[in-house]
This record gives sequence, structure tokens and C-alpha cells, in this order.
Amino acid sequence: MSVRDAFATLTHDEAAEREEYRNPRPHIELRTKDMKVWSIVGDHQELKFTDKRSQAGGLTMVLPFDDYYEAYFDGQPKATVRPIVVRLPGYTTLWFITKFTRRRKGLKRYYEVEAVGALEHLNWIRLYPCPWFLPEFQPIKFWFGLGPSASMCALALAANLIRLQAPLWSIPTGNLFKLETWNLVRNAFHPIMVNPRNKFLGDTTKWDSASWRMDNAMEAFTEVCLANDLQITYQFFDPDVDPQPFPEFVTLTEPKLIIDFVEKGRPAGWTGTIIDGFFRTGLEVAGDFLGWILYPILGDDGYQKYVDTIEGTIANKPIAIYGTGKYAPADEFEQTTHTAMASRVTAGGKSPEWLNTAMVTGANLLLGALGAAIGLPGLALGIFDGLVKDTVMAFHSTEDLQRANEAGPWRFKETFAESSTTGLSLNTVAGMKTAHWATRPYISHSISVQNGSPYFIGKDLHLGDLVGVQMPSGKVEVEFLEEITYEDSRNVRGKLTLQIGRPDAEREPGSIALGKIRRFSTWLTRAALSE
Repeated sequence: MSVRDAFATLTHDEAAEREEYRNPRPHIELRTKDMKVWSIVGDHQELKFTDKRSQAGGLTMVLPFDDYYEAYFDGQPKATVRPIVVRLPGYTTLWFITKFTRRRKGLKRYYEVEAVGALEHLNWIRLYPCPWFLPEFQPIKFWFGLGPSASMCALALAANLIRLQAPLWSIPTGNLFKLETWNLVRNAFHPIMVNPRNKFLGDTTKWDSASWRMDNAMEAFTEVCLANDLQITYQFFDPDVDPQPFPEFVTLTEPKLIIDFVEKGRPAGWTGTIIDGFFRTGLEVAGDFLGWILYPILGDDGYQKYVDTIEGTIANKPIAIYGTGKYAPADEFEQTTHTAMASRVTAGGKSPEWLNTAMVTGANLLLGALGAAIGLPGLALGIFDGLVKDTVMAFHSTEDLQRANEAGPWRFKETFAESSTTGLSLNTVAGMKTAHWATRPYISHSISVQNGSPYFIGKDLHLGDLVGVQMPSGKVEVEFLEEITYEDSRNVRGKLTLQIGRPDAEREPGSIALGKIRRFSTWLTRAALSE
């Protein structure tokens, strides 16, 4: 082959690849409750889904009404799980149908299908204090986690998946006359399992602590992931199509939903072991506390300049950078200025227990002395001791004077930080600090770009990757790839839209450090007192 022929072949292959990734055609599979392929869908009228970072996205699809689809939708029991697998080049998603509607408009008959993303499973799992025991007997009141954040979440999830899937204390589902139905080891890791790679000794994620008691798994893990820059991911594995995900641990022979907690955009550390996460946590908490101290002094603009000075304008190196200028590939660019709301925050609700005891004791002594003086010895509060409880140091209130002066007398005055603790507890301080930050003035931004302008989903970018966004000022802000929306219909063919960044407020300085200390304090209290 000549150089010219080789170049022509290369150019043709690149053009074909770009065409494949730019407007990809979906490969849609309707599956049975056992994850076997029911049929390949090639006659859909509309398909649109949005895959979200660390959340369960949503899918809608319109299918023609015929005997074949009627057997799938209406020919099975209503409770039957109906999965959908959508494959694009380098990108596979798994969905579970939650609702389908038979419609007729004139002579047209069709099915409207709604589905939710695979991570929705985490919303329907509770974290038992002792997943190895019967629900009626939970000898420990909380599940305690301490260590690398990814391993901490993975262990809690794995334990509760074993409880639910084995199952440990109930009759297994399925054909009771089949031996595999009673194979508790196989059942424990089917159909959902946790990725065992980079856990425990090889886990370099930052350390955290948690204590859970029947908490919703998604909510519990989301709190930890937000504090430690983790992303909840999933992979649908089909042994007939996909390569083995972790052959060094086990060879999978059945379809699996594999859950993982990963850290994107951060260095692994110095040693590649559990020690890295411990030291990184200490450095982050120290730096975050410094930001907590400096932010009120420097103000919003001054604090941002300080952060840029010590970290550079690209604190975490992005793998792609999009511009937002006149001729940039961004279809939509949004920069919103949010004005300040409340300048004062009040929080609390209860007095410290020792103070309530002192107030009751003091009131009883005064009443006793008064009773003795008027001839009624033994006078005490009795059932009325609630009148003096939670009256002193039950609430605390602070005002941001700089914000109040900037806003002027016509400002919105006050908000209340939800807290059921005492007025001067660490939980209340954290709640007030968050409320101050949530009501502050700030600027947010997000952009939408087309797939292949110039980066491709599945080839160059994946959900949760760090992406740089060049602001009109020339500064580069680093954001996560938050959402991927795909649409394929009669009017739109294989359109992928990327949502980079979100139009909401960034996390406040000090929240990471304060949140970790608050969770660790709660962890210690519960462990020591066995609440």
C-alpha cells in the first residue's frame, strides 16, 4: 500500500468514526425479568434519555402498538420488572420501566414508555445496623463506617446486598426445586454487586466517618460522595458482549449490575495505598478551615483571588476545555447572578441537657424555699418542669454585617436553619453556616454543547469527567460533566447534548472540614454511648 493509499484509508476511517460517534444510532434491547433479551427494538418512534452524575436519570420512548409489544407489556404480570438496555458507541446504559401507557389518537396506536436509571436501586435499599441479623434482632444500634470513603460506602452496600439477595433470613425467590435457587453464595452477588477493585488497602480516596441506622442508601452515600469528590457509577455487564470487568477477582457468567464509588480528576497520591487518602484528608481539612477563616475577611472576590493564587485557575486538570465565545462550539451558555436573600440566620431548638437539669433544679429550689416561707413545704415544679426546659441557650442567631450593609435596610431579613439540637452545638453551627452560604449572593454558570464539538462521548469523555469551561473573561473554570442527554426521533437523529456544570451554588468554604468533624463527632458519640 502506498503512502497516499494509507493516508486515504486513515482519513476514511476517521471520517467513519466521527460519523458513528457524532450521530450514533441506538441499539435498544427489551429484556425479561431474568435479563434475557426479549427483542431488539428497531422501530421506535421516539427515544430520549438523560443520564445524570451520581443520580438515577430518566428515559422516555414511544413504540408502535402491535401484538409483539403487547405481549411484552400487557402479556406479563403487572409487577414484572422490564429492563431496557441502550447501547451507543462506547456508552451503555441500563433502564427499568416504571410506567407504560397504551394510547390511541385517531388511527394511531402506540405505547408511551417511561423508565428510570439503574442507580434507582440505591433508593430502595436501607442500611441496616446489623445486616447479618434478623430485622427483629439488631444488637447494635448503628452501622459504623470509618476509613477511605469509597471502601466505607462499598462495604455497607455489599453487606446489605448480601442481606437482600442471598437472602439470609427468608425463603429465596425463584424455582425452589432448582439447586441454584438455594446457592446463597451465588445469590448474594446477583444481580447487583460492588466493584471490588481499588478497595481497602488499595483505596486512595479521602477518609471519612459515618453512622447509619436504616438510612436510605442513595441519600447516605450521596452525602459522603459530595464531601469527598466521589461519583456513584454503575456498569451493566453482559457476558455475551462485554469484557470481564475484574478478571483478577472473579469471572462473571451472568448479567450483572456493578456499582462503584470512584474519584475522578484527582491524583491517586504518593504511594497508591490507603495511606494516601488519610494524608489527603488531613491536608484538605486544614486547607478548608483556612478558607473558613479567610472568607469572612477577604469577601467573595478576595477569597476567589486567594484560591486562584494558591491553586491556579485550573485547580484540577481537566481533560477537555470548551470555549464560550462567539465562535465557540457551545450551543448555550448561562451565567446567572443571584442576589442575597437573608442576612441573619437563627438556629437551634433545645437547651443543653445539663442546662435543662440546672434550670429545673434551680426552679425547684426556689419553689421549695417559697413554699417553706408560706407554709407549703415540698413545693416543686412536678409535671410543669417543661415550663423551664429549653428556654436558655436553646437558640442562637448571627448576622452577616457585611451583607446587611451591602443590601441596605430593605433587605430580606432572616432565615431559620433547621436543627433539632442545642443552640450552641456543632450541628447548629454547621447548619447556620450552610444557611448563610445558601442565602448569599453568587454567580453560577452552565453550558450545553453538541457531541463531537470537538469531543465525543464514549471515546473522549465520560459522565463525571472534569471539563474546563472558558469564561468570557478568559478564565477557565473546571466543572464536572453532569448530564448526558440523548435523543433519537423522526425529527432528531442521534443527538447527544452534554451538560457541563450546574446552575447552582458551589460548596461553601469550611463545609468539608466542618461536615467531616460533625460526622466524626456523631460517630464517636454513638459508638461511645451506643445510642
